[in-house]
Amino acid sequence: MAKEFVAEPDLQFTKDLISAGGTDLKKCYQCATCSVACRIAPDNNPYPRKEMIWAQWGLKNKLMNDPDIWLCHQCNDCSTQCPRGANPGDVLKAIRKMVVQENSRPAFLGKLVGEKSMFVLAIGIPIILVGFLLYISGWGFPEGPVTYSAHHLTPKKDGFIFTPALQVMFTGALAFAVISLVLSLKAYWKNLNDNNPLPAGRQPKAFVPSLVEALSEILPHSTFKDCEANNIRYSAHLLAFWGMIGLAVTTAIVAFNVDILGILPPSLNGPGTVPIKILGNVSAVAFIIGLAIMLMRRLTAPDQAGGSSYFDWFFIYTILGTGLTGLLTELFRWSGAINSTYVVYAIHLVFVMALLLYLPFSKFAHLGYRTVAIAWSKSVGRNLKTAVQPNYVPPASAEPVSE
Repeated sequence: MAKEFVAEPDLQFTKDLISAGGTDLKKCYQCATCSVACRIAPDNNPYPRKEMIWAQWGLKNKLMNDPDIWLCHQCNDCSTQCPRGANPGDVLKAIRKMVVQENSRPAFLGKLVGEKSMFVLAIGIPIILVGFLLYISGWGFPEGPVTYSAHHLTPKKDGFIFTPALQVMFTGALAFAVISLVLSLKAYWKNLNDNNPLPAGRQPKAFVPSLVEALSEILPHSTFKDCEANNIRYSAHLLAFWGMIGLAVTTAIVAFNVDILGILPPSLNGPGTVPIKILGNVSAVAFIIGLAIMLMRRLTAPDQAGGSSYFDWFFIYTILGTGLTGLLTELFRWSGAINSTYVVYAIHLVFVMALLLYLPFSKFAHLGYRTVAIAWSKSVGRNLKTAVQPNYVPPASAEPVSE
């Protein structure tokens, strides 16, 4: 006998979901081709068929607390094989955007990044903050070659940027982003536990082992290899992902040496061949190539890459702008083009500030939410690669309302 289920539809949610990118949602007629086509969905209660009917019915609570929307890697195998052109991949992507906004702390910043009407304000905030740094630095360029010399590292206003103020502002932005993301992910983890209870007597695995198991899947991007319609995403995401990690490691090492130990790395002011510079430059190139592949894929093969919303483009331009302006700053510095170096560096700082401030609210936050959702799925036994899931009880299917 089917389990009794009482639907509580939220029609406004369905309208918002369509506006967020799930444009073709209403075309779905529940043939289940999408779930059959998906190579990475668990055999037990696979996605995205159930998510499509929940979305059509406006079952907001189910979708906002459904870990399967993050197990989806936007392969779009489902969308390319849908006989009605309902594009389930785009619907799940729109749901992910709404989950980020729903869990954002503070909430208004989630809307700031996700709504096209707020673009001027979203980009204006980092411009104003960097403009303030330029103002207190006197708006001037220091004379002579561009170096990381003492006048950049001491509390004086004779350099291009008043360095202590720069460090305080950007460190503060990073701290804000980390705290906000942790609070958001903590709330999401709690929602997953509260809305997807295990049977009595069964306990999930501890968080740390589940996280380690999830990371062993995420770091090599192994799931992307199973995608067929858009398999180039494996290479693109792998390059961008590890390029980003390499840049973060480079920045952390240099910052620690300079700010804590007071040590300038060898050959920091020239091309050089020291390991830290090699790591930084190789990471930057990998990062930009990966993002360029993603961008070209969206522009040249939108049917396979999936539809692109403002939420997608805001993230792509922000992160690509960060990488390109950073690389151009170094190239101009090597060439001796002093004024060009400082101008591009100022633009680079705007992109970096935007990236840091909006990290928990933009598509960048997907990395955190997907990690949490996969870790949660591992903890309850909902494994991506096997149909044997002894501890998992899937959410109630969308069944007719009981009288």
